[in-house]
Amino acid sequence: MKTLIPYLIINSKCEEALNLYTKSFDGEITFIQKYADTEYDVSEGFRDRIAHAEFRSEHIHFYASDGFEGEKAVVGSNIALSITFEDEKAQIKAYEALKVQGQVTMDFNQTSVESRLVTLIDKFGIHWYLNLVHK
Repeated sequence: MKTLIPYLIINSKCEEALNLYTKSFDGEITFIQKYADTEYDVSEGFRDRIAHAEFRSEHIHFYASDGFEGEKAVVGSNIALSITFEDEKAQIKAYEALKVQGQVTMDFNQTSVESRLVTLIDKFGIHWYLNLVHK
């Protein structure tokens, strides 16, 4: 099974945006992780930023983050498509196909949320987060 989930990058205002979306869509933040709670090496001033959050409402589901320190998302690069895989072979197959004439932005990395993640931009400029969930 594969699941496509939009991933919003909201520069330095992710928590504020999530609170707005909670009110706007009668939803809830079902997961939130600050950089301080991860193993990412970030500056003291970035530790309170959101590394990863999950929002859910009826028929609405997306992930969000303040992005990576030092990177500024601009319109067009502030949304990525995140696919969650349960099968390692399917993740690798998608990765191998999407990286052709593309750019790997983060090689395979064990995340702090029990998954293995690789991120890339395909040859068409679409940002992909390919996530393998460990069960």
